[in-house]
Amino acid sequence: MDMMFEAMNDIGGTIIIVLDEIDTLGDDDRILYSLPRARAQDYVEDHVFPSIIGISNDLQWRDNLSPKVKSSLYDDSVLFSPYDATQLQQILRRRAAKAFRDTELIPVNELNADREPDGTVVEIDQSGQEYLFRSSVLTDDVIPLIAALSAQDTGDARQAIKYLRKAGELADKDGDNHVSADHAREAQELVEREAVVEAMRDMTTQAHLALAALTALELSGDAPVRAKPIYGVYKRIASRIDADKLGQRRFKDHLRELDMQGIADGEKVTAGSIGGPAWEYQLQVDTEIAVEVLKNTARFADIDFEHIGADQPNT
Repeated sequence: MDMMFEAMNDIGGTIIIVLDEIDTLGDDDRILYSLPRARAQDYVEDHVFPSIIGISNDLQWRDNLSPKVKSSLYDDSVLFSPYDATQLQQILRRRAAKAFRDTELIPVNELNADREPDGTVVEIDQSGQEYLFRSSVLTDDVIPLIAALSAQDTGDARQAIKYLRKAGELADKDGDNHVSADHAREAQELVEREAVVEAMRDMTTQAHLALAALTALELSGDAPVRAKPIYGVYKRIASRIDADKLGQRRFKDHLRELDMQGIADGEKVTAGSIGGPAWEYQLQVDTEIAVEVLKNTARFADIDFEHIGADQPNT
């Protein structure tokens, strides 16, 4: 931070510090306290005016800040809503015109007035300028379909672009002359699968252990299953790979994380008059995918998931 303040003194004027994914600061929020007070604390000279822009997908990230930091920030929020289907179509058409052969956007005012437009007249931004979109590669329903799928899910332009790119790759792989709605739907399934696989691949050892235990019980036909039997299998697998064993309470946190990531599904159930409510878990992904990811992780390569979860006592 001393180096940063020194650089700010050299630059001078209004300096805007942009912190992307600001929520990842966690409990260490000193920078958010120091920057707004930099002039008052003589960290920077009087000709320096620091400001902060924080970017986050977590609307509750401020809840973890200390009271003194919240007071120092005196922040305003700007909420960016997800893209709707119309906006996503605009984005996709701009990308498609650059990415696909025989696909183009032409300003309507540049067309020959004597010829009937061959294509779809669209807008690609908020300027009101109309363009002719035409493609001999993309069928007419591909971009509207992909935009609708993404708008219904996250409204994320990156997701929509991934669907479009993957659809093109599938058509090219199949040797098809056109990218069709079938390619788009298959692309959606593959992109979602790849995202889940990547999330599972990047998990910590303890998260992998929780996934391994639940996968073993899924293969043995015992899922949905409560946390206690999963914990028993977890301990056996941890012993096999010589990993530390967490306490049952901390282990349950990893099960909840699997649930939040959409890898597992946790459901609250009633245990009866004794014991109160409990949670049952089952995999939300194919067991083949889970086993494949785990087997490609060196420490789990020798685990027999077909049998390690079978006939295990519920302790």
